[in-house]
Amino acid sequence: MNTKQQGILFTVIATIIFGITPAVGKLTYSMGSNGIQLAFLRHLFVVPLFLFIVLYQGQSLKLTFQQIKDVLKVGLIGNTLTIVLLYSSYSYIDVGSATVLHFLYPLFVCIINFLFYKQALSKKQLLCLMLAIGGVFCFIERTSASMFGAFLAVASGIFFAYYMIGMDHSSIRYMSPYVFNFYLVMMNSVVIFLLGMITKSIVLMPLKGYFLSMIVAVLTSLIGVVLFQKGICCLGASLTAILSTLEPITSVFVGILFLGESLTGMKIIGCILVLLSTFILVKSQGETT
Repeated sequence: MNTKQQGILFTVIATIIFGITPAVGKLTYSMGSNGIQLAFLRHLFVVPLFLFIVLYQGQSLKLTFQQIKDVLKVGLIGNTLTIVLLYSSYSYIDVGSATVLHFLYPLFVCIINFLFYKQALSKKQLLCLMLAIGGVFCFIERTSASMFGAFLAVASGIFFAYYMIGMDHSSIRYMSPYVFNFYLVMMNSVVIFLLGMITKSIVLMPLKGYFLSMIVAVLTSLIGVVLFQKGICCLGASLTAILSTLEPITSVFVGILFLGESLTGMKIIGCILVLLSTFILVKSQGETT
């Protein structure tokens, strides 16, 4: 198996994992959990695992002052809010719909670069913007809960775009991914726990709820992240991003098969429009690099 084939395999497995775990996480909601608690447990359970990996590899945990600022800024604003908002959206809309709306983040990356880094929007990017907006409207139903859930999912995409840009334009890009993720999950565990205590979202669950939360944590925050990073190393960011469109498709079908979620004609059209906008956007970026 050559490098490209390995990269495809790593990326496909990672995106399938990312597509399945929202459904696993939502199963805990019927056991008393919620978006904030799931986000807290997702990070807490992998803190010792990342610490073990860093120490086993003999890497230094020492950070410069600039790295500390970047980890706090990018981690809190980008990563923490992304996960809290996305997981919270599962309480109001289907996991498939939430994942598709979250996948607007490549478009938001272009918009943020345009607004703050003076990168002009091409005709293809403007076309993607119109397709994406049309796709979003296909998911919004005439209920306040659905509109609020859609808002949370779209907002998670905005903050994830900030997270990606923040990593690209900061000292984090030169850090070891394991060291960065160790500090990230440790920080998120503390911050989300405090948020959970303030909002009274930290509750007791049956043992099965904690077991399922641990599965989500290990699969997403450890295995999925590592495989996805390896996929980027083997294929490059553009091709990896195109393959990652398997994630929302997986979430939609897993939600239908295991959570009994519905798939209407409008949602199908919305899926097509959002994924088409993502595919065109990422492919056009790959052609210009």
